[in-house]
Amino acid sequence: MAVECVRLSRGKRMRLTKLNECGTVVNGPSSTLTAEALVTGTFTPNYAEAQEISILNANGDECISDRSAVSLRWIDITLNVCTWDPTMINLITGDPLVLDNAAPTPNMVGFGIDTDVTGSANFGLEIWSGIAGQSCDPNGNAKYQYWLLPWVKDAQWGEWLPAQNDGITATWTARAVTGGNWGVGPYDDVLRDAVTPATLTALTTPMGDTEVLRSITTSAPLPTAVCGATVLPVP
Repeated sequence: MAVECVRLSRGKRMRLTKLNECGTVVNGPSSTLTAEALVTGTFTPNYAEAQEISILNANGDECISDRSAVSLRWIDITLNVCTWDPTMINLITGDPLVLDNAAPTPNMVGFGIDTDVTGSANFGLEIWSGIAGQSCDPNGNAKYQYWLLPWVKDAQWGEWLPAQNDGITATWTARAVTGGNWGVGPYDDVLRDAVTPATLTALTTPMGDTEVLRSITTSAPLPTAVCGATVLPVP
């Protein structure tokens, strides 16, 4: 059995998928967004504090020494983006869109931060990293490292500077949690299968109930980045 060992560099794409409060994909308008806007994405595992037991005997020697098992609670995520896309903000935070008065169809020209809804959004997060010094697959396709966090929630705004002699980026922190109903996902563009000729497919195995992250090497082409969230068709 061959093993894929890769050296990663740079970030190529980010995709957001709207979920409901149960972690299930919401198919329909403005439910998916693919962007090149990601400046940095940081993943930090968050562990429950271990419980330690240490009892000394009358001579001062340790008589009982024990420590609880490692327990991963969730993965803390920080996203920093360089494009202020109102629909991206809505997918990440749940904050409302602001429309103009264009007829017959208003344009999405901004966003608000509403204390009643901010942080209420649930979304799936996919990121594609580049592979340094790679060999293409046998058919000449470039490879990427694909990162999937199928249920992200509780996004909070970070600091930004609306007036400065520099680029202005937006930052959020959030949590990737277990559970949800991602399964193999709603997209058939994650993998190239092993048949000839190869076709694009979803994940080969569904996400497990306790699986908070999955990372795979893939030669599937990068999804196309666009401005604004788009329709995720009903399967």
